[in-house]
Amino acid sequence: MAVDVSNPEQVDTIATTTAAIMNRRDFARGVQEARNGLPPNYDDCEEDGYWSYERGRQFALVAPRSLPLRIGGRLNPKAIALYDAACKRGWLI
Repeated sequence: MAVDVSNPEQVDTIATTTAAIMNRRDFARGVQEARNGLPPNYDDCEEDGYWSYERGRQFALVAPRSLPLRIGGRLNPKAIALYDAACKRGWLI
C-alpha cells in the first residue's frame, strides 16, 4: 500500500485491475447516468464508491453509446480494452 507522506490528507492507495474497477455498481451507474445526460450525483454512491462513479462517468464520455458495458451479465471485453487504452492515453483517471 502506497502512502504519500508529503500530504497528510492523501488517502491510501491500493493496486487494482480494470475489471475490478468496471465491476463496481457505482461505475455502471456513472456510465448510465452520463449516457442519459444526468448531472453528477455523488450522494447515492456506496461507501468509497465516488471514484468508481466518476470513472464510470468519464468512461461514458470516451466510449461509444453503442458499446455495452456488459454482455450476458459479463463485462464486455471491448469495453475493458477501451478503458485500458483510454487510461494509457491519459484520457481517464
